[in-house]
This record gives sequence, structure tokens and C-alpha cells, in this order.
Amino acid sequence: MNLPLPVILLILALTLTLATWGIGDLLAGWGQRRRLVARSELVTDTRSTLMGRFDSALRRTALGKALERRLVASGMKMRVSTLLVIMVGGGLSAIILIGQWVAPVFGLAAAIGVGFGVLSYVRRREERRKEEFIAQLPELARVLSNATHAGLVMRTAIEIAADELADPAGEELRKTADALRLGQSVEDALRDLGHRLPSRELGVLISTLVVSARAGGSLVTALRTIAGTLEERKETRREVKTIMGEAVVTNWAIGIMSILGVVMINLIQPGALRTMSENFIGQVILAVAAALFITGVFIISRITRIDV
Repeated sequence: MNLPLPVILLILALTLTLATWGIGDLLAGWGQRRRLVARSELVTDTRSTLMGRFDSALRRTALGKALERRLVASGMKMRVSTLLVIMVGGGLSAIILIGQWVAPVFGLAAAIGVGFGVLSYVRRREERRKEEFIAQLPELARVLSNATHAGLVMRTAIEIAADELADPAGEELRKTADALRLGQSVEDALRDLGHRLPSRELGVLISTLVVSARAGGSLVTALRTIAGTLEERKETRREVKTIMGEAVVTNWAIGIMSILGVVMINLIQPGALRTMSENFIGQVILAVAAALFITGVFIISRITRIDV
């Protein structure tokens, strides 16, 4: 795919413009500290700008709703349209750049890989935020225990925990407290919290709070016991993650070294990679190598993904 230089520069300029707009929107979202102010600004932008209306229409589709849920769970202050622009811009850049080195079909494959890479990054942010929330659960259980021991009701205890704990626990508890102020029951609000950040540890804590609200019992003693248990599980998760970290790093290091080796061959002998990719045998070799790398990453991720 040998495009004229002006066409390449034009496409790169368009891609850079879209990416700059997306990154600027992302940084603006990160700078919003108050959630209610951010929500009001988003509503205003949705009504007054073309991109805002496009974002509103996109969020009404099935794909937009799924992406919005992932963004909310990951804690990324980004609109759905921004994520879509980044994926499209990255895909176009991959088609242009990779298409200059290898056959056009591999450029399309690279564009698809960029899309999966962006979604994988969002999923990784979601998992990291969930892990950070799980790490705060022992402190959350202690705050709720102290508040209920002082004679406060669960609604007030949740509001106190939302003020004292840092994000992401503080942000999620503020959502729960807002739901309670709007008239939602404690049981439903806690279950919504469990749906937003599903985990075994949070499920145990929510089940304890729900059962105590229904049947009574010594909630303070139960919360203190749960706090100690969650602290032990947090240490166990940290040890397992440290042990498995070497395998993950080794797997990615081998893959990156393989890619750098292919690039180095092309630099030593310019055009060798394109000549190889235009030959059927070369295409088979490259496809098999890529499949083996992806399979290795998948297997290692499954092996190191241990629930404790």
C-alpha cells in the first residue's frame, strides 16, 4: 500500500487532530473534582454542542451503554465518544504505519489489535480499580463497625465512610449515599454497589450488612471479624501477585523482544519485512508467530489469574 506522501501526511494530521481532541477531553474530565458539577457540565455540553449530541445518541445504543458501563467501572473520566475517537484514530494510524512496512492485510489486523488494546486497557483499569477498592474493604469494615458501635444507623455510617475513605471507595460510597438520600432502600443500594464492583470480599460484606438489617444480631462483632479476615486476604492476594509477577513480566518481555527483532531485521535490510509479508509462506509464518504470541499471553494471563 504505497500511498503518496501528501495523502499520508493528510491522514496523519487528521488522526493527530482527533487524538488531540480525545486526549484533551480526557484531561478535562480528570480535572473535574466534584461529581455533581461534572454531571451538570456533561448535561450542558450534551445539549449545546454537536459532539455532545453525538455522545448522547451513542450512549443510547447497546454498544454505547456497554462502553459507558466499562468506563464508569474503570473510573475513567471520559465520554463514550472520546473512547470511540481514540480507537478510530489509533486504527487509522496503525493501517497507515504498518501498511508501509508489511502487506495491507497486516495493517488491518494491526487496526483491530489497536481496538482490542484500547478495550484491554479499559478492562485493566477496571480490574485495578476493583483491586484498590478491595484493598480498602478492611478499613471500610472498621469504619462501619465504629459508626454502628456508636449507635448510628447504617445510612449515616455509609455517609461517614464516604467522607473518610479515599477513592475509589469514597466515590462508590458517595454514590450509595446519594441513592439512599433519593429514597432507595439500604439493601438495594448495597446490592447496586456490589453490581458495580463485583468481588467475593465485597459480596461477603454486603451479605453481612443485609442479613443484619433483616434479622438483627451483633453487627459490630461481625464487622470487626470481617475486617480481620479481609486484612488477611489482602495480604494473601499481595503475596500471590508478587509470586506470579515474574511470569507475567517474562511473557511480555519475550513478546516485545520478538517484535523488536523483526523491526531490527527490517532496519538492517530495508523492505525485507514487506517482501516476506507479500509472499504466501511469509504470511503463514507471520500469522503463526502472531497466533503463538497471542496464545501465550492468553495462557499466562489465565495461569496468573488466581482467585484467593
